[in-house]
Amino acid sequence: MYTKSFVITLFVALLCYSCNSQNAAVKNLNPDSFEKGIANSNVQLVDVRTPEEYTEKHIANAVNINVNDNDFDKRMGALDKSKPTYIYCLVGGRSKKAADWAAEHGFTEVYNLEKGINSWTSAKKPVVTATGKAPSEGMSFDDFISYIKNSNKQLVIVDFNAVWCGPCKLLKPAVINTAQKNTDKLELLDIDVDKNPEISRAMNIQNIPLLILYKQGKEVWRNLGLVDEKTIASKIAQYSK
Repeated sequence: MYTKSFVITLFVALLCYSCNSQNAAVKNLNPDSFEKGIANSNVQLVDVRTPEEYTEKHIANAVNINVNDNDFDKRMGALDKSKPTYIYCLVGGRSKKAADWAAEHGFTEVYNLEKGINSWTSAKKPVVTATGKAPSEGMSFDDFISYIKNSNKQLVIVDFNAVWCGPCKLLKPAVINTAQKNTDKLELLDIDVDKNPEISRAMNIQNIPLLILYKQGKEVWRNLGLVDEKTIASKIAQYSK
């Protein structure tokens, strides 16, 4: 017959075992190991930051599922639990939360990027923007002009912005949505004015957000401040004729 103290001891032991083992499937990886892992085509790569952070830069082929959104459980749960799942955020805190959730909900292999995308970029690993291209940083004014003139698309829309700019963050989804709906004729160039000071000085950019639309290398429209997606789309339609 079990004594009361024995039952309590057994319960505590089981509880401790459960707490220590529930996240056993989560493996923390440094950037080199993480990069090697996601090179396999049979993996799921998840960026659990906000859409704004994801838009600015992310690891190529990552799907954005914000860990702090109300629908996180639903969207994360819709992934294939049998596939290796690689998760990252900015510095590692949010991705740990998401990785623990995945391990607790039946994902068989879960990998967390140590210290997040900050460690990834510090290790000189590649990132892309929402349009799938490398973010423009340190671009010279000559490179900027060459880019505009030599684009293989009929139109180029340049979004001048900055990470600290609230209106820029509000405008960005409309710009990205428009660009993604017009990929056959429009190219989006995202310019962070702080990371591209030479361009900012040469063009005397004093205020942001600023959109400039170019057609075959020549400016045809600009907008300073917020503007809705419908207006941007109408300008694309107007100048693509």
